[in-house]
Amino acid sequence: MAVDRRLVELLRRLGLSEYEARTYLALVAKGSATVREIRELAGIPYAREYDVLESLERRGYVLAQPGRPRRYIAVAPREVLERELESVRRAVEELSSSLSRIYSAPGGGGSIHEAVWVIRGRQNIAERCRSMVNTAEAEILLMGSNPVRCAELVEALERASARGVRIRALGDFSAETERMLDKAGVEHRRYIHEHSCFLLADQRELILSAGDPLQEESAIYNRSSACIKLYRSYFEHVWQEKV
Repeated sequence: MAVDRRLVELLRRLGLSEYEARTYLALVAKGSATVREIRELAGIPYAREYDVLESLERRGYVLAQPGRPRRYIAVAPREVLERELESVRRAVEELSSSLSRIYSAPGGGGSIHEAVWVIRGRQNIAERCRSMVNTAEAEILLMGSNPVRCAELVEALERASARGVRIRALGDFSAETERMLDKAGVEHRRYIHEHSCFLLADQRELILSAGDPLQEESAIYNRSSACIKLYRSYFEHVWQEKV
């Protein structure tokens, strides 16, 4: 049986081994099968077939039918995945509660506000930008030659504007970007800027990069009050000049 590598990799993210993933997929496709049939369908070594099936039974992925030869069937994927999702949800909730307490305690990570961090990877940078916009309560400032691709953040900016956050942007925007900014309720002024781009939220968090942060592979994340004050002062100075 041809194995869909994408499905195997997704199942492995849930904690299944390579052989467990292949076995479960074989049973989903076959309906029911004997150990020998499973071995042939999934390409499982003879020495591993029983421990793989026992592991899948314990995890609730397969059921064994009594008889000779014994047959196995796959538990319905929806049932399996809903159970996995609930397990992950509970784990995330417990971790969120426990780690937040540790992070906020004296000496925890939440008290280190004067440090500078480097964020690597476009996806991680985009997630940090969205998080900053989503949690902003009063003010968001965007600045640069094309400060953050607005299409990536437009929905988050719209929600922030709707809840009363004042959002301002300075940059050399295209007509399409200006339309997106208008739609999101963002005040904007033209400013040709050849230096760094940044996103500043609530005078509390700053993300800074050499170019558009969502196009860069690395960016600087800063919670230093002195640094944030400097960048906000610069933004206000340029904003008033562009009236």
